Amino acid sequence: MEKNVINASLSTQNLTFRPGDTPVSFEVTVNNDSDRFVNFQIEVTAAGETRNTGYRWYRLEPEVAAAKPPGSSTIFQVFVFNTPILGFVGTVNLMVRIFSPQLAQQCRLVLRLKIERDNRPTHLSVELPGREFQVYPRNSVDIPVRVRNLGQQPTEVVLRFTGVDPSWLTGSAERRLSLDPGGSAEATFQCQPPSVVQAPSQNYPFTIEAVSNNGYPTSAEGNIEVLPVGFIDFTIRQKHLKIPSKSAWLPDWKSDTASFELLFKNASNLNQQINVQVQGRDWRRCSFKKLPEIANLHLGETSKVILDVKTKRPWVGIGKTLLLEAKSELSDQRLGSTDPATQTLEVETLPIIPLWLQLAAIALLAALFAWILQPRNVMHTRSVNSVRFSGIGSSVLSGSDDCTLRFWRIGADSLDPDDTVTSTEQLACDKSQQPKGLMAITDDAVQVLRFMPVQNNRAAVGLDNGVIELRDVPSGVKISELQDLKDPKAKGDRVFDLAFTSNSLNLFSGYGSGKVRVWSRSATNSNFLPEPRVIDVQSTLKLSGFQVRALNLSPDAKTLVISGNFKRFILQRNPTQSDQQFPDLSVQNLEKLDPLVGREDYIWGLAFVPNSAEKILATSDSAGFITIWNLNQCQTLKNPNPQEKFNELNCSPLDRWLASKTSVRSLAFSEDGNLLVSGGDDGRVVVWYLTPEHKLDKTKAAEGKIIYQSSKKINSIDLKTNQETMIVSGGEDFQVKLHRIK
Repeated sequence: MEKNVINASLSTQNLTFRPGDTPVSFEVTVNNDSDRFVNFQIEVTAAGETRNTGYRWYRLEPEVAAAKPPGSSTIFQVFVFNTPILGFVGTVNLMVRIFSPQLAQQCRLVLRLKIERDNRPTHLSVELPGREFQVYPRNSVDIPVRVRNLGQQPTEVVLRFTGVDPSWLTGSAERRLSLDPGGSAEATFQCQPPSVVQAPSQNYPFTIEAVSNNGYPTSAEGNIEVLPVGFIDFTIRQKHLKIPSKSAWLPDWKSDTASFELLFKNASNLNQQINVQVQGRDWRRCSFKKLPEIANLHLGETSKVILDVKTKRPWVGIGKTLLLEAKSELSDQRLGSTDPATQTLEVETLPIIPLWLQLAAIALLAALFAWILQPRNVMHTRSVNSVRFSGIGSSVLSGSDDCTLRFWRIGADSLDPDDTVTSTEQLACDKSQQPKGLMAITDDAVQVLRFMPVQNNRAAVGLDNGVIELRDVPSGVKISELQDLKDPKAKGDRVFDLAFTSNSLNLFSGYGSGKVRVWSRSATNSNFLPEPRVIDVQSTLKLSGFQVRALNLSPDAKTLVISGNFKRFILQRNPTQSDQQFPDLSVQNLEKLDPLVGREDYIWGLAFVPNSAEKILATSDSAGFITIWNLNQCQTLKNPNPQEKFNELNCSPLDRWLASKTSVRSLAFSEDGNLLVSGGDDGRVVVWYLTPEHKLDKTKAAEGKIIYQSSKKINSIDLKTNQETMIVSGGEDFQVKLHRIK
């Protein structure tokens, strides 16, 4: 073991010092126990002092001892004239280190220095404009500070910002200032709290300390308040639950609880406690259990609350939906409420006995009653394609795919098959028919029928085989039939629509081949000529596959409107003139209203306002739109190609609206033009109210008034106004229905 050759001792172990008073001192005696000449040095440090090369608080005599021979002693005098730790009051340990450049050893001694408070005034003043500063997370706040030199000497000042996390400060936590006697200077510390999760909303105290090189330190204190910001997000995994959660085939009386998962995400800088209250329309019919009762929600966390809803289930029925509202309550409401404050919950309670079992029992009972009662409702056996009121509106004629014509009387509150009309045949289209109200059996399916305007006791019937039958009403006797015998393709050319002139001398028929045939006669009591005038619309317009699906004549019989697929309608001026070499055709294309038009896009319905000189036309199409036109306002654009036998028509609609999401197949106006009735593939019969300008009256049921809803398509409607407005409809539910509007 190496021998210690530096031995030292202190003149005292305890020393008391008051800053500003006379310096205090102590002696350090050092013995040279080595075998050579050496000189010694001393260094004194205080525990906890901040090293500053420009600040001196003690001095030595001598600074360095001269070289002494072995066995000699050296006495150092240590004078303490200033506090080693600025502003410190109390006892501090002084470490005295004795060492020699010539020796590889050192000696350490400890002395306790008691520092008393002095009564000297400070030479510095630190001022803040206010004690409280507010800031939001990620925002900056400037904290200005003014320092004054109250002394008579120039001084160097160090400002230190302490108390908050140094990472919050933009730049250094220290500022260095030079102050003249009586002078002042300002400095600014910029503080920027971090994100919401890292900066909880609370007060953060800070201290700004000023330290000079020739005086005691001073300080000022303040608070930085981080303001509350953010929100609590409130979501629910599934808002609609069933009891039981899975459909059961057998009765299940044990399931009576639905469990909702309520999620709360803290996107704020406030720690919260969440309490959930249940309210809403049906809360009294349920009992509730929450787990946990109170949820703790720390910054940036998501907490889950399980809400168990328990209720009684009925034994039978179709099930009911209970509406509840989960309302959250926050322990700290400085941010208001959660987002959203409430969530709607739906609990669908299914009956204990499954619905299929109930329905099976009901179906069994219904079948039993049906077998006992055996109701025999008179109706068609296939789809009804055409229905029409008679001229005085006391009866209705209907035609169907079942190859029959049926005649109906309008009663006080019903539509009844005519008792006096009974066909001797009861087999039509290879199917047995009920005889009551059966006016006639046709050779093929009936597509369309029209009453003659003058001879209202007669009707024209268009069939699938291309034949037009003229029959007496209500006897059903066939008077004659029309078919173009010169055209070999006329057989089987389906008749889709018919239109009479008001004097009944001309009959227009539209076919699946795209042709219109005009049948004429000289008097109402004579037969139509067997050779019709033919307008080949398909060839004239060069539209391969065009079908004539609808025809209608303007009230003055001077304009024939033809429509079909490719979503366009065609006008023929003066259609009854038999001396026309070429038909005067004008085409209105709907591409401007609906650019995507193809072969399967149809204009199904055509209807004129009766007895109106304005020629107000309504069209309906396969896209579900109803469009109103004033044909008097249409412009005919001459075709620049002389080879073409038709002109373009430029019409602007008066109004257009979406009446259905599917095809609207049939339209009818009231006599005054104030009502328009539609029927189509959605199974609805809808009344639309119009203004005097023939536009949709949006003040009266802008979505239309539904007077009948069927599960099947409506193919045909007709309207008649006597003392009240009556509407008749027929469709794919095989039924003919009468509807009244007061």
